[in-house]
Amino acid sequence: MTALLSRLGKTAGRPFDLLGLGECSIDLVYRVPLRLDQPLPDKTSAQSHEVLGGGQIATACAAAARLGRRARFVGAVGMDGAGQALLSELAAERVDTTGVRRCLGTQTRTALILCGKAGERSVIEWRDAALRLPDDHPPVEFVQSCRVLHADLCFPSSSLRAASQARDNGLLVSIDLDRPGPGAAELVALADLCVVSANFPSLLTGLDDPERAALALAAQTAGRVIVTLGERGCWVVQDSSLLRVPALVPPQLVDTTACGDTFHAALIVALLDAADAGRCDDEVALIEAVRFASAAAALKCRDLGRRGCPRRSEVEAFLRDVGSPAPTT
Repeated sequence: MTALLSRLGKTAGRPFDLLGLGECSIDLVYRVPLRLDQPLPDKTSAQSHEVLGGGQIATACAAAARLGRRARFVGAVGMDGAGQALLSELAAERVDTTGVRRCLGTQTRTALILCGKAGERSVIEWRDAALRLPDDHPPVEFVQSCRVLHADLCFPSSSLRAASQARDNGLLVSIDLDRPGPGAAELVALADLCVVSANFPSLLTGLDDPERAALALAAQTAGRVIVTLGERGCWVVQDSSLLRVPALVPPQLVDTTACGDTFHAALIVALLDAADAGRCDDEVALIEAVRFASAAAALKCRDLGRRGCPRRSEVEAFLRDVGSPAPTT
């Protein structure tokens, strides 16, 4: 099983803490006075309309930067105003974007997001197939400049190549997957932190029972597996059992979009903090990192999209105020 803290400790001093490789997006966010688990009417009026930067890996980079870590993002945007707006927004969050490719003759990925009156959401995405990265991008120098690689399968060949290079160069490999696709099993096998959505283990393994599927997924990787369960918290796989860490109640529920991305970022940040403090107990540090990530995700709910990503001082104050429920098996 991956030794999380010792590996992170060996990369201290590199220029960047996090290299994010994958999805970015312009999100068109509509708040509607409806429950999204019920049939939608033929026509309704939105309560608000926002245009925000999004995409799971870009958002994780922005969230990590807000928490005080140095992040570099690699992805692809179109040669359009949306692409420029995304790059400007990430730069404002102090995320390095020198590895972002601007694709001529294409449009930047767009997502239409409906936010229901209970904070739930529904997403319709559109991505031009011409938005792609060369197989040799990012260059190995980008990988060597960082401590953690955080990737999805937006660019399968690039993610698999970067994950292999990351392992060779001492990085911790973190992945964010919500549905199987080309390269999913291979990326899982390369991961040190495999944080996936609730349905992913069943979709990948073919097992209907969620708990059996989570354990079967863990058997496919030497990394640590965490299954996020939304308002029910998450499962942390420990050997042949599941430890459930409860979620924290958001102080205000406006929008759940980007909660998972914030969770990923805060988990990585907390593990980096533990390694930099000289901690050596992986099990204790991982559970504490999950609690920190849960607090960050709860605070994110206060605002739309990644605009709600909290800063470190806010997460620490929230944890002091509410405490942390004990994990259960």
